Amino acid sequence: MNSGFAIRAERRLIIIPSMKKQILACFCLSIICCLSGCAPKPTATPTLTATPEATATPEITLTPTPPPSVAIVNGVYIAKEDWTRETGNLNRAVSELESEVTANAEEEALHALIDDALLYAYALKNGYVSEAETLNERIAALTASVGGDDVLRQWRDANGYSEEGFRRALDAELAVAYAREKILAEKLPVVEQIHAYQILAATRGKAQEYVDKLGLGFDFVSLARAQDTISGGDLDWIARGILVYPELEDALFALEPGGVTPILETELGFHLLFAAEKSSDRPLSQQTRETIERLTIQQWLSEARDSADIRYLD
Repeated sequence: MNSGFAIRAERRLIIIPSMKKQILACFCLSIICCLSGCAPKPTATPTLTATPEATATPEITLTPTPPPSVAIVNGVYIAKEDWTRETGNLNRAVSELESEVTANAEEEALHALIDDALLYAYALKNGYVSEAETLNERIAALTASVGGDDVLRQWRDANGYSEEGFRRALDAELAVAYAREKILAEKLPVVEQIHAYQILAATRGKAQEYVDKLGLGFDFVSLARAQDTISGGDLDWIARGILVYPELEDALFALEPGGVTPILETELGFHLLFAAEKSSDRPLSQQTRETIERLTIQQWLSEARDSADIRYLD
């Protein structure tokens, strides 16, 4: 088994999010950020530029004069304009990547907007206040940064935003960031990590040869380095919850430092994993933290959908 394959194989153990949803999220965020000069930063949790002060928890009530809408989620309207725009943005993003335009773009766009509405409703329940003054200040700053009202208006028109729809998008951006910060502060677990090494063999027989050598007293790390001269079989620190194969994760995290798993088979081959170190207070890498945060928000959304009051409108 060559070293290059071993490295690629390890990377495939990491969970990959739904590509279409990732495209939609990244595209929609980028068109807001390109104006506001807030290109997404690799930070652990989004930090609001102006965090609203906590106030008495407001009661969520339906908007007296809502826009034409396609759904109501926990009292939050999803405007038909926003759904149409995000559907178009998804198709445009997929097209620009030279992929086939998805037949389910409308459904995927609606699901994404429902998720945002769930977060918006949670933010309102937990102290977020939508303030016209804050939005006006942001829009004024954006207008100045892009070169005036005409430039901003042309951009809005090209990307499917009415003036009111643009205000909704900016407000939703603040509310969703506020909700994420609250949820992650409450839900993000203490994450156990293991510094692991791997020997990945093409056949069970070859893997058994390594097991036999370990039984004779050979050092696992030395064998892993000899088998993979590029990475040395070093998988670095792995956090619980980010491996695709639960059988690998369960076996690895059952080990104490110095322990070796039995031979484990996946579609990638035959694995032997070694726990070099174990920690519950080691800082997470940026990539791992982002993965854990994403999974935490996904889990929260899954639970929120199950209990949400979602009404679809004709």
